[in-house]
Amino acid sequence: MSRDNENRAGSLSRQGSTASSPDGSEPKAANRSKANIRVSLACVQCRSKHVKCDATLPACNRCQQEDKPCFYAKSRRGIRDPKKRSLISDKPPVTSNSPFLPTSNFSSSSPSAHSFHDLPSGWSVSSMSSATISPKNEKELLLDLFYSYFHPSYPCLPPKRFFYKHVEADPDSYHFLLSVINFCGSLYANQIPSDDLRETAYSAACGSLPFTVQSVQGLLILSIAAFGEMKFEHHAGWANRAVSIAVELGMNHKAFADGISDSVLAESYRRTWWCLTFQDSTRNLCDVGTTLSIADVDSDVDLPCEEWEYESGIIPQPISQSQYETQVNLGHTDFSSMAYLIEICKIQTDLVLPYNEAPNSKKPELFERADARICDWLRRVPKWKKNLVDPDGIVDIVLYHGIAIAHVNRLRLRQSAPRSGLNIREYFPLGPAKGPDRKGQAVKSFGWNPHPIDIQAANGYCDLFRHSFPTKTLRAVFAIGTLRVALAYLDACVFLGLDSQVFRERIHRLVQILTAHGETWALSRKVAEDIKVVAKEYLTPRISQTWRPGVSEPEVWATVSSSLLHEPPNLTPNFGLGTYAQQVYQVGGWAMNDSWPANLTDIYQA
Repeated sequence: MSRDNENRAGSLSRQGSTASSPDGSEPKAANRSKANIRVSLACVQCRSKHVKCDATLPACNRCQQEDKPCFYAKSRRGIRDPKKRSLISDKPPVTSNSPFLPTSNFSSSSPSAHSFHDLPSGWSVSSMSSATISPKNEKELLLDLFYSYFHPSYPCLPPKRFFYKHVEADPDSYHFLLSVINFCGSLYANQIPSDDLRETAYSAACGSLPFTVQSVQGLLILSIAAFGEMKFEHHAGWANRAVSIAVELGMNHKAFADGISDSVLAESYRRTWWCLTFQDSTRNLCDVGTTLSIADVDSDVDLPCEEWEYESGIIPQPISQSQYETQVNLGHTDFSSMAYLIEICKIQTDLVLPYNEAPNSKKPELFERADARICDWLRRVPKWKKNLVDPDGIVDIVLYHGIAIAHVNRLRLRQSAPRSGLNIREYFPLGPAKGPDRKGQAVKSFGWNPHPIDIQAANGYCDLFRHSFPTKTLRAVFAIGTLRVALAYLDACVFLGLDSQVFRERIHRLVQILTAHGETWALSRKVAEDIKVVAKEYLTPRISQTWRPGVSEPEVWATVSSSLLHEPPNLTPNFGLGTYAQQVYQVGGWAMNDSWPANLTDIYQA
């Protein structure tokens, strides 16, 4: 090609990349004549492969032979012939027979600006706008969104590149699962309406399904999404069905995955079973709906590998549950994040849940056993794994959830059983549990200052927010644990005489994170609103060091201990910092100091 032709091709390519918006919509001058569109030297498909294109309209011969969508980039130069001009398409064609493709298209509404929230440093959330969508087929976009935001917290499906291969090899087996993926992916993109995709997935889930692992995976993912959308009856029904099919297939036995020659697929099947147990454990603690309990099902499924091994496709020999227990007793700590998550969920199911349901005579023993096991688990997780973010910036979201579950369960043991569930507006006035665990305890940390254990656990939970990752990757049920943490801080301020600007600031930050997460999940949105209502009712902006919240009548002050009225709380933060009165808390950019003036009145006031 001559230099002139090269310059011409480069000019057309640059113009084609800037003449249209990323979502394929018309530029601002939408009413401008279409004479500014012409066929470039090659269609986009041929140009990307650097092969010759005959520029046939409406689709070139090569694309027709390969059965691929054919479209052309725009150019500033015009085509005078209106017949040729009308044949040019600058958008990828949409076909309805693709297994990935939902029935809806991009919204034609104008791009919305990024919606950034005042979150801790490093945390990010932005509403998906047309300016951020790459010009790819909608089916690929939905799959990318699912794998980017939903999959990291529930990594039961094969890694994306392997998933593609399985779908291409057997598309019929993945029809239902793909409809669920399309729906879940649409929840993270504002331009793609979710209603039609939700109806498609829901209808398929309520119909006849083959007894396959793909059906189990689709029902599991859909039940999780239904939980996040507060459709608890749907969640319970699909979770029941997923467990029933899984047990019928024998997925609870080691031999099921061992019988699969594809090591990646076998690992996916193991992970699917364990993700079923995670969701079952979470639902039981929330007492939402009635599902079949996996805890009653015998299982000898091997433990999953590390996430990076799974993504690489090089799956090591899995270890059994008995091998894991033996190595733990020998002091070994070299286990996958999924293995650690499985263990803490077992502690939650075997000890924390029975404690809440046990008679008072058995509670002390169960309390000690559960709390000791949780503390031992937190001690055994290697320090390097607790960093959560590796040098390359990759987040271990699986272990994040494991550590969060550990701290939340320490809170559950110390919060009264009548204050379970999601409706904090109803049970908050009942007050915290009574007993010896409510007293301040001398914790051997820096300063050895009195520090309530529940506040220590809440601080440990908030400490996770030091790490940088988007809120959208958090689980759909993220709000359940966060509610427990907010309740601990509210109790400290209202009932325990530990009111401080630090705790108020943390309540405010938790509400902000829940609100950001609520852009995707209705459950987080509701919990954030409920916490705001409780804070507004019970927390009044502080007016002095001797003021305590929740007291409006002067005569009530006479019943409050003078030590609580005149002595500021003497707490040591759980981050190895100095004394409370002189130290600014730093939680991922959250600068909080008790001497600062109150500036969070938007929570407490209308």
